[in-house]
Amino acid sequence: MSRPPEGWQPPTIEDQDITWASELMGLGPNGFAKIGNDESRLSAIKNMETADFEACPGSGKTTLLVAKLAILASRWRHQRQGLCVLSHTNAARNEIGARLSASPVSLALLHYPHFVGTIHSFVNEFLAVPWLRSKDNPVTVIDTQIALRHRMGLLSWNWKSAMEKRSLTEHALAYDAPDFTGGEKGSLATSSALYQAMVAASKASSEVGYFCYDEMFVWANELLDVHPEAATALRERFPFVFVDEAQDNSELQAALLHRVFCEGTNPSRRQRFGDSNQAIYNSFEQTGACTDPFPGSAKFDLPRSYRFNQVVADKVKPLGVIPQALVGSGPSGSAIKATPKAPVVFLFDDASVGKVLPQYAAHLVRQFSQDELDAGTFVAVAGVHESSRLEPIPCSMKHYAPNYDAESARRASSLMTFAQYLARGRYEMATSRNSFPLVYATAAAVLRIAAMAGSFPIPNSHRSPHRRVLDLLDDSDHAKYRELVDFVVSREGSVSKSEWEGCCRQLAASVATAIVGSLPSSAHAFLNWPEVGAEPESEAVKRTTDNLFRYPADEPRVQVRLGSIHSVKGETHTATLVLETFYYDHHLNELKPWLLGARSGGIKRGTTLVGPRLLGRLRLHYVAMTRPSHLLCVAMRKDSFEDQEISMLQGCGWQIIDCCETNGGL
Repeated sequence: MSRPPEGWQPPTIEDQDITWASELMGLGPNGFAKIGNDESRLSAIKNMETADFEACPGSGKTTLLVAKLAILASRWRHQRQGLCVLSHTNAARNEIGARLSASPVSLALLHYPHFVGTIHSFVNEFLAVPWLRSKDNPVTVIDTQIALRHRMGLLSWNWKSAMEKRSLTEHALAYDAPDFTGGEKGSLATSSALYQAMVAASKASSEVGYFCYDEMFVWANELLDVHPEAATALRERFPFVFVDEAQDNSELQAALLHRVFCEGTNPSRRQRFGDSNQAIYNSFEQTGACTDPFPGSAKFDLPRSYRFNQVVADKVKPLGVIPQALVGSGPSGSAIKATPKAPVVFLFDDASVGKVLPQYAAHLVRQFSQDELDAGTFVAVAGVHESSRLEPIPCSMKHYAPNYDAESARRASSLMTFAQYLARGRYEMATSRNSFPLVYATAAAVLRIAAMAGSFPIPNSHRSPHRRVLDLLDDSDHAKYRELVDFVVSREGSVSKSEWEGCCRQLAASVATAIVGSLPSSAHAFLNWPEVGAEPESEAVKRTTDNLFRYPADEPRVQVRLGSIHSVKGETHTATLVLETFYYDHHLNELKPWLLGARSGGIKRGTTLVGPRLLGRLRLHYVAMTRPSHLLCVAMRKDSFEDQEISMLQGCGWQIIDCCETNGGL
């Protein structure tokens, strides 16, 4: 791979290119044109230098990024150099890939010499896996759950007992150094026998090819330590790098990407897209990147939202930790043509918490026509969707929807049964309104079994789970797999226990067996039907794990998708209900000064005004409250407010619906 003569130079994007890309994205010829004095989108699409774009919710950053990529694809003339497009999640990568696939020109970006994938898949494909294999270390499976289970199986009972006494979970068997040390081992001395036994189990497991996701960064960094020229080769291969959802990059990810593409001489050009106010993590104690934080000094704002109007913009702007201009220019009308509705606060107490979802759904039925209800996306989200606490009410989604299944709302890598994959597919189908999530879920579940057996190749970032299953099966087994997919899709993922045990389980097992040869014992548990504590053939129980609230129950006119705030990040909803939940305190009650307009932002002149936990609450609920295009709702305890505060809310344009009253309204 040779360096291009006199250095690589990007093409210049002309006005006619932008018009072509705008029409390609379905925006008409002026989708990126200047609006008044605002030419932020036009400037962003023309910018070919290293830059960070701070994009507000609904700014259309993914559309802009894909349009820019399509233009570059149409002008690309390099056979051995490509664009590198990195996303934080598989969902974001799939969205970018689907949009690129819509045009024959941009479709080329999904193939060599380009790369479109997650940060993890990039690290695996270009750094960690080649390095491990060069050392004759097999790579059997990259899956945290499976790797840690394998390591626990290598420990004798006395070491497991010692771990339990020290409150060390299986996650203590992960490592963050190439000598297999580090990780979550608490205050355990490195010289202790238990520590050494744990390190030995991690080493033995890794030497036969079992790795946690983040451990691949350990081996990628070791490659760069030993062969720094690997970074030079990657910069020559990828002279232009794009990073989507950059605010979510961890220090581990950001530091490695900086080392590969930016550190030292001859850096790649890099553009990052994100929103620092939407940087939410798995816990309030987590923080983002320090080595190469987003945004950097070369920052450009995209302040105009095409999702919601200025009324919603004014309601959510105070929750932004870092004050930003937020211009409401929506809704676009692409999904439904309804006019925006007044925001609503639902008030409840201990006795009426179960009325919140019915009152929300009833309000939707009053506000939207049946055609709009059928075409729209209606969601209720909770900051805490799973908790063992019962008090103070409400603690989690379970207080509003007792049948809510937190497992089926989790990311695929942590699902425990095939049935939960199907439930996850039904859940996602409620938004996409096509069968693809069910096909994806079925294929992902089959690959999960293959991972348990430790005998399938590293996932190809350029292939969907469905394509990877087809690639792994012989032609003679394709019909069996398609029969399984057809069975699931024909029932829209709602497979009963009798149907599962009658034929579907055997189909799934036979497809997996065709890939791996024989099923491990863990796969049999994965294929078991989960017990839900009720008669499984009833329609109500079949639906308990799809996390959809249907109203009215007998003849539903609307269905409301339930989930965590994390699960809906990046989505657009017709209406969103943000539910009060509890973590050290009730979230929304803590944010009341921001909701009432008494406070705004979280940082001023570099000084933190609130603690990390409250900053986390602000970011979390900023994400939640910026999802809806037409109707924003929140649900809070009635005793959170004094009478004059309720009057203040009404004066600010909030409609109040009191679930404590028999008629459900004021």
